[in-house]
Order: sequence, then structure tokens, then C-alpha cells
Amino acid sequence: MVTPLISRSIGRRSLLEKTVMKIEEYIAKAGRTCALPDTCHRIQELIEDDSSTMDDIAEVLSFDPIITGHVLKLANSALYNFSSEVETVAKAVTLLGADAVYNLVLATGTSTALAKLDTSSIDLDRHWRTSINTALIYKRFAKKERIKKADSLFVTGLLHNVGELIVAQVNPKAAEACEQITSNQPLHFIQQEVLGFDYATLGAMLFKHWRLPNHMVNLILNQHNIGSSKESQLMYLSSRLGLVSVFPDQFEVDRMIPSQLTEGLGYNKNDIDGAIDWANIGAFSVFAIVCPQSSAVY
Repeated sequence: MVTPLISRSIGRRSLLEKTVMKIEEYIAKAGRTCALPDTCHRIQELIEDDSSTMDDIAEVLSFDPIITGHVLKLANSALYNFSSEVETVAKAVTLLGADAVYNLVLATGTSTALAKLDTSSIDLDRHWRTSINTALIYKRFAKKERIKKADSLFVTGLLHNVGELIVAQVNPKAAEACEQITSNQPLHFIQQEVLGFDYATLGAMLFKHWRLPNHMVNLILNQHNIGSSKESQLMYLSSRLGLVSVFPDQFEVDRMIPSQLTEGLGYNKNDIDGAIDWANIGAFSVFAIVCPQSSAVY
């Protein structure tokens, strides 16, 4: 005889197995459409190779003029605010360093890959505006905390909701249902109700499929948990402020973010408002680079 406790355990395990299988199906179907450019993989290999040089990275980029153009535009955007124009990849690599250039390549390479998806079932402007604001806020706070991976966290924030684009491609009706916004209700509750999982879990699986760094996979996966690390706390904070910044009439800081989090980080209202204002201004120059195919209000 199976006890109720064991029965419930089996039921949860069965549900988990079905959910994981379902996510894998989403990845498989979308993966045939959006694959990372070879340039992203090649630069990642160079970063991991101790014998590679800055010139090697610049050479790889020289064979991909589209990504190179986007990288230079981002290097000259509000992300960095250099006093003089960054005109060449060699200069970008020298000023930013190999890791930062890789993250810019990743940002442009992923957005290029994702542009191949059919996202007509959702408001693409809304998706990218929220994602870009999240990324800019995340990077701002990361720099404030002197976190060395600030550029990596920008990319993580930019792609924190990438699962939505996958669902829009594979299951448009479900994506439409998940887009129904309820004031001050975190959107992953709706996603779990409609899909059986949330966009964070799907996005983390896509990151693993793309062989992106593990710390990015974990931050995406756990974005709805405050966590103990500074990176995870800022991911939680930034993703919610991204929503507040784009939908100020529907999301309130005090309702979306626990006061103990901001107090623990030592942030006051001016810090929060300043980050939102900075993101709203900076998004202007980043939006057209990340999402050129969108008919944005910008």
C-alpha cells in the first residue's frame, strides 16, 4: 500500500518530469530557429584559452561585420559614456578588456538570434523596454557595489525574460495569456499557472543550451528568489524595477520589493528613483541596437 506521503511525493516527481520534458520540447523547437552566431562561441573559446591575445579576439570580430557594428554602437552608448568615440574593435578591446567585449558580443549575438523568432503574439516593444531597463539598472547597481562582472550582469539582465520569446515562437496563445498584467502581481505567477513553469526556468535552460557561463544560468533561474549573494539580490531588485520603470501606473516599488531588501542593501528612495531615471534615459541609445526590427516608440 502506498502511503499518502509517498503518493504525494510520486505525484510531485511525475509533475516535475513532465514539466522538464515540456521545457526541453520548447528549447528543441525554438533551437532550430535561433542559434547563437559562431562568433559568440569562438570568442568564448578565446576567453577560456590562456594563450589567446586581444589581437585574436579582434581578428575573429573582423570576420563578422554585423556583430562588430553592434558592439561598437554599444561601446559608444550610454553603457559606457566614453569621452571620445570608440571607432575600432581594437580600441574597444583595449578600453574595455576581453571579458567586456565578449559580453557585448553576447548581447548583440543573442539579440540577433532571437530576432529570428516569431514574436507577433506579444508586445515586443514592451518586452525589450523592460529587459533593457532591467539590464541598465542591474549594471548601475553592480557598479555601485563594485562588482567586477558588471558587463556580464548587464547581459543577464537583458536576457532575464528571454523565455517569453521562446514561448511566443512555440506557443503563441500561451504567450498571450501570460502577457495579461495584474497590478503589483509578479508575472511569474501567471506563467506558472498557464505553462506549469515560468520564463525564468525556460530561459535558464536556453542559456544551458547555448553553453553560456554557469553563473548567468543560475542568476536567470533564481531571479525570483532574493538569495544571499549580492548578484542574486540585485537581479531580484533590478527585474522588478524594470517593470516599475515601464509600467509605473501598474507596479509600485513598495508593493513589488520588500523593504528589508533595499534596507539590507543600504538603498534609499533616491537610489531607486535615480536608477530608474538613468535606465529610462539610457534605454534610448540601447534599444535601437538591441532590437532594430521593432517599431519602438523611441
